[in-house]
Amino acid sequence: MNDDQKMLRDALIGRLATKDGDAAWAELGRADVLWLCVPTALGGLGLCVADATPVMEALGEYCLPTPFLENSIIAVRLLTAARSAEGDRLLCSLTASGGHIAVAGLDSGLWGDLRAESLGGNWTISGTARLVLDTDKASALLVIAPNAGLPALFLLPGDAGSERHHYATIDGRKASDVRFDQEPATLLIADASEIVEVVTDEAIACLAVEAAALMARLVRDTVDYAKQRQQFGQPIAKFQVVQHRLVDMNIQARRAAAIASRAMAALAESGSERARVVSAAKVTVAQAGRSIGQQAVQLHGGMGMTMELTIGRYFKRLTVIEGEFGNADRHLQRYAATLAA
Repeated sequence: MNDDQKMLRDALIGRLATKDGDAAWAELGRADVLWLCVPTALGGLGLCVADATPVMEALGEYCLPTPFLENSIIAVRLLTAARSAEGDRLLCSLTASGGHIAVAGLDSGLWGDLRAESLGGNWTISGTARLVLDTDKASALLVIAPNAGLPALFLLPGDAGSERHHYATIDGRKASDVRFDQEPATLLIADASEIVEVVTDEAIACLAVEAAALMARLVRDTVDYAKQRQQFGQPIAKFQVVQHRLVDMNIQARRAAAIASRAMAALAESGSERARVVSAAKVTVAQAGRSIGQQAVQLHGGMGMTMELTIGRYFKRLTVIEGEFGNADRHLQRYAATLAA
């Protein structure tokens, strides 16, 4: 991270210190970082995904549930890759007046019965898109649905769908299962295989950065608690076994930060090298996050999972990140495949 990025991260951490999810989203808008990946010709800053590192670190510092990743990284990158008149108009509108784009189907594991169909050149979407985040605020909906076995990218209105089942995720996000019944859709990319793989890797790298910031915060908070918690007439931080566990947590957090930084840098490299490093990051972050989260809860005792402390909320967010865009086993297989190739 260069000096400018460090300054942005510190400024965002200062701005977001007392904000919740909605207020944090508004603050990101005032900081002009929501459209950092939008081309300058369409009203954005024209930066690359790696330049979002300070934002992901700031969000991880406070474990803030915002649609930044889905809206400002995933949706923007998909629309930019489409290079369509409809997509460009949408990005121009959003950068000018604000708004939110929801994304469905990026993870093929959530496709289920989702499918695209064409009749006379007119496209429709049918089936259920599962675990679509923040649909209640969406002004547009991007759907990646299978067409002849290949992922195709479609644009729909934000209120599309014949039925929606809303629910909360364990990390405080709002999600929906959206049912489509031959919903009219605009085709943006007929074969989106390549861009879907690239954007998925970019999303995983961003999540790795956020997760590393979450872990660093868990380590700091646990160390502070161990210095204050008294047992047998002294702080538990003086017990050698506790010191060993705190050191182990710190080592795991540093490993996660290092591989997250490497994953961001790898986004500019070739497909196989990018895939190898990103999958390595996903596995490392999943393992380190679970270890640190469990240790933090255990060292806090029963208080660790109460609403009074933030420890449980951070651990829940790390648990969600562990499963997003494939678990550790799936990425171990992908890592092995890249080495074999």
